[in-house]
Amino acid sequence: MKKLAFILLLVSYGLLAQPLAKPEKAVTATVNQQLPETEAFLEKVVNINSGTLNKEGVRAVGKILSDEFDKLGFKTEWVSLPDSLNRACHLVATRQGTKGKKLFLIGRI
Repeated sequence: MKKLAFILLLVSYGLLAQPLAKPEKAVTATVNQQLPETEAFLEKVVNINSGTLNKEGVRAVGKILSDEFDKLGFKTEWVSLPDSLNRACHLVATRQGTKGKKLFLIGRI
């Protein structure tokens, strides 16, 4: 049992991990380089009161996200909900392509 715990400890510190390949190192470097900007963006978005019943807050977050998706080449649109639900709309971002697999993501901030 002590041997297993020691091996798990080594693995958790990365001492037994395989070295990163060149593309993985490039991805890691990019992530580390963009981390301060990414954290600031996340802080900005999560500090907006976008609770379910706060339509203005949901729209404010949606506007920020829409602007970012647009920069990446996505087409964004708001999908309306019935007034009786008393909820903000849904932001939908799509990007057409001819290669790769289709991907569907859904999120809530």
